[in-house]
Amino acid sequence: MSPTMPVRRTQEDRRAESDRRLINSAIRLIARNGSAGTTLAEIGVAAGYSRGLPSERFGSKQALLESLVDRVEQAFQDQVVIDVGDRTGLEAVEARIHAHLNGALKGASGVRSLYLLYMESLTVAPQLHGRIAELSRGYREAFARHLREGQQAGEIRGDLDPDHQAMVILGAVRGLITQWLIEPKAIDLAAARTALTTMVRRSLT
Repeated sequence: MSPTMPVRRTQEDRRAESDRRLINSAIRLIARNGSAGTTLAEIGVAAGYSRGLPSERFGSKQALLESLVDRVEQAFQDQVVIDVGDRTGLEAVEARIHAHLNGALKGASGVRSLYLLYMESLTVAPQLHGRIAELSRGYREAFARHLREGQQAGEIRGDLDPDHQAMVILGAVRGLITQWLIEPKAIDLAAARTALTTMVRRSLT
């Protein structure tokens, strides 16, 4: 029997691997220093490549940051599939809260880098503002959709404005995550998750 020959990776495979390592490097550095304190050259070296590879691969720092946002957002959407699934109405509202907080617990560096970009999009990285606003709008609309489903099913009070409630719920979620990022040892995010879902259920029903 002839020995098994090693599988040779294609150029496409190698490119995908290097892109993944560059984005992971960017997440780690930006989670620590913010995007303003992180250069493309530093990202390339930290990923184990040349200083010029990030520029060669992404073209600009903005493009790399947008790819980072896309990576973290995809991780969140994967968590939504796990936690929300095909749930609707009030149950989906609670599950979506869990998805946000569970995603933070599972990917702290990614969430920290994203939250720093939230703030920097208002100051030193205004070119990201549109993408960040788009994310926020999508999160609010998802909560509002579930709230309307709950109202139609008679689970949620009909006198509530779904859009306003979605804004408040997302604000509470982001407030908890921000506190946890600032003081991870002082904030029990899992316990806060339970407290928030209980509070939301009481206010909606």
